[in-house]
Amino acid sequence: MILFVGAEDRGFFLQEPAKIKNLTLNYIASSPSIELQLTEILQKQMSYLVIDIEQYVDPAEELAVKIESVKRAKNCDVVIYAPGYDRKSRIIQELESHGIRYYIFSANQADARETFERCMNGYYIEPELQEKEPEEVGSSPLKELSGKRIGVTGVCRRIGTTTAAVQIVKYLQMKGYKACYIEVNETDFVQEHGRFFVSDQDETLGEVSYEGVDMFYKQENLQEIFRQDYDYFVFDYGAYSERGFNKTSFLEKDIRIFVAGSKAAEMNYTQDVLRNEYYTDVRYLFNFISEKEKPDLIEYMDEKADITYFTVYAPDQFEYVYNPDFDRMLPVEDIREEAIGKKRQRLLPWRKKKGAGVHGKI
Repeated sequence: MILFVGAEDRGFFLQEPAKIKNLTLNYIASSPSIELQLTEILQKQMSYLVIDIEQYVDPAEELAVKIESVKRAKNCDVVIYAPGYDRKSRIIQELESHGIRYYIFSANQADARETFERCMNGYYIEPELQEKEPEEVGSSPLKELSGKRIGVTGVCRRIGTTTAAVQIVKYLQMKGYKACYIEVNETDFVQEHGRFFVSDQDETLGEVSYEGVDMFYKQENLQEIFRQDYDYFVFDYGAYSERGFNKTSFLEKDIRIFVAGSKAAEMNYTQDVLRNEYYTDVRYLFNFISEKEKPDLIEYMDEKADITYFTVYAPDQFEYVYNPDFDRMLPVEDIREEAIGKKRQRLLPWRKKKGAGVHGKI
């Protein structure tokens, strides 16, 4: 038997492998804590246990310990379904340290099925072994990663999440940094731009470059994307209210931003997030708010007023529109002059080498 722990629609990719191997496929309903599922898991007899870790809010170390204990108790192959995660994320590192070897990082059902079939055949990627230096007190695994991770999600659909994410990329570029956009949702936004507009594309990596923005859509290639020379990776998680929202991955990001709204159809979703105890260390970026409405909204946000920001009208999402709130929300140093200075330093010795003075010609 193959047992999938999580929402049935997310385990759909297992149906074909189960049929080929003549195995039954059973499900255990999703839960915010694996503790609530342990009794039911332990009552089952399975050859393969596939666990969707997106559903959990358990601390990484605690979750890894419990999954390892299940693996030992049931003597079965455990496969971790972790679309949107990279190999160096905290939870994956914890699981690897507890002997969990098999992972599915792709959100694409066909790719996930293919990866699971490889797991069934005993194939797995060896974790990258690195010599560990003595850690400083209070150090975090996130500090070892190159580039900052920014997670952006909307409280509901059609609230401007993608536009906000692209505008953040353009803002960081304007400040002199290399930034890219990563699609972690099911909108096909990136691929649609690759199909209908003139752009540079790399289908192997899953990259479309359009209007100066490098955009990636293949989540299974995150490790390779992180090897690219970017200072910031901006993740678009789509809508928080959607079933496929990758909560744990979002919470692992260095900076977490909710795109919110105050219209009647949006307020229920906005209030759900504001009341949710798991989203305390986040920033709120309100979209479609009039100048007249802003003072009342700031008052409504109460103790969260200092982490409340507003968008500006951006009819073309790929053209940055100056937004003073971005300077508050993402107070990064402007390094453009520094970059220009370094370029000049590289050029000056070359000019002298050619024998040209200040007024000479080259």
